[in-house]
Amino acid sequence: MFLEQGNKGRNEIGRWVAMIIIVVIVSQIVGAIPLQILISSKLSENPDLHPNPENFLDLAAYEIDPLTGFALMMIPFILGLFSLLILIKPIHGRSVRSLLTGNKDFRWKRFFWAAGIWFLLMAIYSIFATLSGYQNIKLQFDPKTLLILTGLSVLLLPLQTGFEEVFFRGYLMQGFSRILKFRWMPLLATSIIFGGLHIFNPEVKEFGLFISLSQYVWFGIIFGICVLMDDGIELAWGVHAMNNIFLAVFFTQDSSALQTPALFRITAFNPLLDLIAFLILSTLFIYLARTKFKWAKWTILLEKIEHKITQEEDYLPYPEDEYVEDDDK
Repeated sequence: MFLEQGNKGRNEIGRWVAMIIIVVIVSQIVGAIPLQILISSKLSENPDLHPNPENFLDLAAYEIDPLTGFALMMIPFILGLFSLLILIKPIHGRSVRSLLTGNKDFRWKRFFWAAGIWFLLMAIYSIFATLSGYQNIKLQFDPKTLLILTGLSVLLLPLQTGFEEVFFRGYLMQGFSRILKFRWMPLLATSIIFGGLHIFNPEVKEFGLFISLSQYVWFGIIFGICVLMDDGIELAWGVHAMNNIFLAVFFTQDSSALQTPALFRITAFNPLLDLIAFLILSTLFIYLARTKFKWAKWTILLEKIEHKITQEEDYLPYPEDEYVEDDDK
C-alpha cells in the first residue's frame, strides 16, 4: 500500500533529515534568487518603491509585471519538486513512483477525472455565489493577457501543486508512517503542518486565523483522505492543481497570496460562507470519488500501519517496488 512504500530502501533518520534540508534550501533559498534579483533591480531604479503592507506578496508594489511575477513565484516549487524526485533514489534507494502511487503506474485517468470534477464544482459554486449576491466581482478582461495567463497556469501550477502533494502527501506522510501507529496519524500530522506553513499568507491577516487556517488544514485532510483511500496522490494532485488553476485564471482579490491578472477581481465576499461552501464541495468530491472508485470502508483510516519489511528489501540498493494492480477503468 502507499504508506508502506516508505518502509522500503534506506531509511536512517539522517537520510530523511538530509532530504528535507536539501529540498528546503533548493526551493526556498535557491528558488527565490531570480525574484529577489528582479526586486533588487526595481528598487535600484526607483528607491521610493516599498512593499504593500496589506499583502507582502503583491509584486505590483515593485512595478513587476504580474505575469512575470507569477512565473518567478513558481520557480521555488518547481525546483523543490525536481530536487525531491531526483534525490529519492540516491538518498533512499527508492523509485520516483513510490512517492506517487501504490500502484504499478501513475493513474492519469484519476488525475484528470479529479481535475474535471473539481472544475465543475468550482464553476457551479462561483456562478451561484455571484448570482446570489454574496460575492461581488469586477470584470478585467484582456484577451492577450488572459491567454498568456491561462498557458502559464496550465503549465506551471500542476508543478507547483505537484511539489506540495509529493512532499506533504507523499514524502512526509510516508515518513510519519514509519514512526506513528495508525493510518490517521500521518494524515493529521501532515495536514496540520500543511496548514501551519500558510500562516503568513496575506489572507490570514485579512480574514483571521480561524477561517484561513481552517481551510488550509481541511484541504490537507481532504487530500490526505484521497491518498489513503485511493492508494496514491493522483486524485489529490488533480484537485489541488485544478483548484489553483481555476483561481489563478478566473478569480483574484487584493488579499490573495498569488496575484494574477485573472478574468474577474473579487471586490466583496463573505469568508465564513466561503469556508462553509468549501467544506460542502470537498465533502461532495469525496463522496463522488468513493462512489466512482469503490473505495474500501472508512475504517481503513483507523487501521494500524504495517511497519515490517523483509531483510532483502532493507538491504537492496535500489529495491523493486511492490504494486497493487490498478482497477481504474
